[in-house]
Parts: sequence; C-alpha cells; structure tokens
Amino acid sequence: MTRDYIKKTFDIFDEIQVCNVGIGTGDWDDYLGYWLKGRGGLTSIDIDESICEIFEYRQQREQHPNPSKDLCRSIFDSDLPQEAFDIVTLIGSAINETGDFKKCLDSCFSLIKHGGYLMFMASLKYTPVEMLEEYISNTKYHIVQKNVYEVFPEYPFFISKIRK
Repeated sequence: MTRDYIKKTFDIFDEIQVCNVGIGTGDWDDYLGYWLKGRGGLTSIDIDESICEIFEYRQQREQHPNPSKDLCRSIFDSDLPQEAFDIVTLIGSAINETGDFKKCLDSCFSLIKHGGYLMFMASLKYTPVEMLEEYISNTKYHIVQKNVYEVFPEYPFFISKIRK
C-alpha cells in the first residue's frame, strides 16, 4: 500500500532528490531507488551504524541500479543538508523511535525544499492522526492528502502527503 501510494501520489522528474529517514531493513529504500528509475538521487538516513553498513553492503552486492547515498546520522544532527530534497519519506516506526514527535517532524521539514513534500506514514496505535493534525495546525505546512488504512485490523495506519 505504501508503494502504491507513492506511485499514485508523487511525480518523478529529472534530478529529483528524495530522502528516507530510518532505513530499518532497507526494503523501502530499495524500492525508492527503483521507483526513481535513475532520474534522481536517493539519500537514506539512519542513526544505527550497523544498519547503514549492512544496507550499503547489500546494495553494492546486489548491484542496485540506483543505490542510496547513506548518511549514518541522527535526524536531529544540525549538519544534515538543509532544504535539499523534493520529497522526504518518514514511514513505519521511525518517528516513534526518535522519541520526539515534533522535533522529528521539524527536522524532516528542514530537509525539504520550499514547495517539496513529506510523505508520512505511521501506525494509528502509536501515532494518532490527531497528533499530526495538531502539529500541522501550528505550522505553515499543509496536508494535501491523508489516507487511513484499516484493512489490517492489527496494524491500522495512515499515510499523509504534506507540502512545505
């Protein structure tokens, strides 16, 4: 569903720059690289050094056609590239693992170019939609689209497209 969402909701253009926050298993980052079809670059950020090393090694070994540039950093690091990305994705448990909902979203938006987008996906059990709506109401950002998925009752989630 997350893959379908990005394919249907976002356009790819030449030189597009995409960033994913939280590599995890790397499946989403792999998909984003394929989705870009060589037309743009992908940067992946994760604080866990072993995750970054394994992900980079696996992409090299599997000869990924559009590998990610890995940044083994915290999303809270002040030296991350500012306003460098057209799309930033933050999916799954990444926001909860940072321990600071608002600061994490602030940091993600600092990476996005003016007019760019955050694709935010989270579990309804741990991140109610109302948390996002309250955060957005205190910013200049705009929720363009919000879809709630309850097809898996044990893991209901939502995906939002938010414009900076």
